Order: sequence, then C-alpha cells, then structure tokens
Amino acid sequence: MPVHIQLTTTMEQDGQQDQYTFDEQGQFVDLNGKYYLRYQEHQAGTVTPVQFRLGTDKLHLRRSGVRETDFEFQLAAPTKTRYLTEYGIIGMVVTTNRLAVDFDPQDVNGSIDLEYQLTANDQLIGTYQVQLQFAA
Repeated sequence: MPVHIQLTTTMEQDGQQDQYTFDEQGQFVDLNGKYYLRYQEHQAGTVTPVQFRLGTDKLHLRRSGVRETDFEFQLAAPTKTRYLTEYGIIGMVVTTNRLAVDFDPQDVNGSIDLEYQLTANDQLIGTYQVQLQFAA
C-alpha cells in the first residue's frame, strides 16, 4: 500500500545538534501479520533504502547503502548491533529512552516517536530523536 512519509531526525553529537527533515513516498506492507514501512531517503544526491518493522513494544530499523545500520529499539533493555562503514564494522549498543509506535493497518496510517542513544566502547556517540508520521 503506497504511503506518504514525513520524518524529522534530530541528532546531538559532540555538543552539536543537527536536524534533518524528509518528505518521502513509501510502502506499508503486511507480511503474515508483520508490518513494515519501506521507503527511500533522498539526501545530498544519495538514495538510502530504509525499512522499519513495526511492533508495539519494539521497533526494528534497517538502512542500506554505503553505511549499513540494523538497529532494534526496545525499552526493556539495551540492544547490541554492528554498524558497517566503508572503514569496517563498529560494535555499538543502542539504548532506547523513548519508544511510542502507533499504527492502524486498516486505515494505513501511524506514527513513530523514538529517542535513543548510541555508544561504542562505553563512549557516547550521540543522542537521536526520530519523529515519523505516515498515511495512505
């Protein structure tokens, strides 16, 4: 099902804050009762495929491209992940501070409100906030 996606990401790293806003077309997919939101992010001439697997108590994010991310967000406990860069693989820990996923598969609309921190080798890499809305 085609959807319109509005996304704002705020990143704070090394005391600096950046904000990115995306307005993209995507797909809401129901695969055997599992729900996915897929789209391509366009930024500075680069196209990055993005996929969220939606759940009420956890959220899975996969971004493909030169840098690949595969994050699982849940409030219960931090999760471990690997960040694939052009320089190699970096092991990281994802700590979810806020997670609210609300969606209606019948009306095909919803929202994600997410805040998380990334650490590597016990060092804080950054704090990130994601606000996403989608609708058919």
